[in-house]
Amino acid sequence: MAEQVEKLIPSKLGTKEYWDDFYALEQQNFTENSDDEGEVWFADVDAEDNIVEFLIDRTASSETARNNDRPFSQLSTSVIDLGTGNGHLLFRLRSEGGFMGRLCGIDYAESSVAFARQILAKKKDEHQVNDPVNNITFEHIDLFNLPDDMKNEAWDLVLDKGTLDAIALNSEIIRDGMTGVDLFPTVVRDNLVRVGGIILITSCNFTEEELLKLFNVEGIQAWKTIKYPVYEYAGIKGQSISSVAFRRTK
Repeated sequence: MAEQVEKLIPSKLGTKEYWDDFYALEQQNFTENSDDEGEVWFADVDAEDNIVEFLIDRTASSETARNNDRPFSQLSTSVIDLGTGNGHLLFRLRSEGGFMGRLCGIDYAESSVAFARQILAKKKDEHQVNDPVNNITFEHIDLFNLPDDMKNEAWDLVLDKGTLDAIALNSEIIRDGMTGVDLFPTVVRDNLVRVGGIILITSCNFTEEELLKLFNVEGIQAWKTIKYPVYEYAGIKGQSISSVAFRRTK
């Protein structure tokens, strides 16, 4: 069972209504100006740049060259992005990382999914993204209420950039006396990531140490971390965000 970390104070950022409204506005802005593709979370610390670079650096030169340190393949690695928002991270993995396997973004905000689909259509029309077999998709799905055909899937890579943060800002009990942040590691382990697959979590609300505690569950082991600039205040050093990659071992 995951170790307990300090609970966050509930906030409107932890509600579905907030994100429905947020992405409805983003979608409206995009309709009025198609160059406005919306917010890129943690852009102030170049999180997305670091994530993409991290994944590219751990991509093998060929299928047969894949190993523990370089488990990813441009040709076949499948990726699911939790709380995908505008889908920006997946677009970059395809265009910059050359990840040609199945890429899927899910979000519980229907307006987010509609927005990401609009951006995808525009990028395909303008030849900004290569999607020859139409395997970049966006689905309206609640992580804690997965449809039957989404359960027990075997993704090679599960991404989360800020979604766990939002989940942690909602104190609602979902089932078995547990909140979303309590359920998150086992839901991902049991339903989404394959054995040997990677879960990469990027958070502004949890430190690296806290993420290690949250994911201290059977069948998940810490694999690697992404390092960000360190700040120091009053003699205490830290990072404004943390990224930890875990591997499912069984």
